[in-house]
Amino acid sequence: MLRTITIAALCINLEHAGRILFSNPHSIVLNYGMAFSTFQDMPTLATVMSGIACFMIGAVFLTELDEWERFGYSLMLGGALSNFTEKIILGYVIDWIPLPFIPLVINIADIEVSLGALIAFVGFTT
Repeated sequence: MLRTITIAALCINLEHAGRILFSNPHSIVLNYGMAFSTFQDMPTLATVMSGIACFMIGAVFLTELDEWERFGYSLMLGGALSNFTEKIILGYVIDWIPLPFIPLVINIADIEVSLGALIAFVGFTT
């Protein structure tokens, strides 16, 4: 369990450190919604849904998981908690990594959630 908490905490800190060190002020987008800028006009609903997602990801740790699943869910939890805490504190999430081939701006927490889901899925299927 300590490893899970450590990975999640590192994910949260990585997002904030990365933004401070590497963000370009011209690419920053304030995201009041959720992933892919959905629910922009419903920020309260987006915050509640983010909190529920954090709770549900955390509840997964009560089940039996192999190492890859645990690592994947730890990444997902860290990324989700990072975005959720920004929503609670600021009212929005700061997206700052523009994707070169599609008109989308994301943050490290989004990458952690997506990569974590992929790793957890691979762990589940093997």
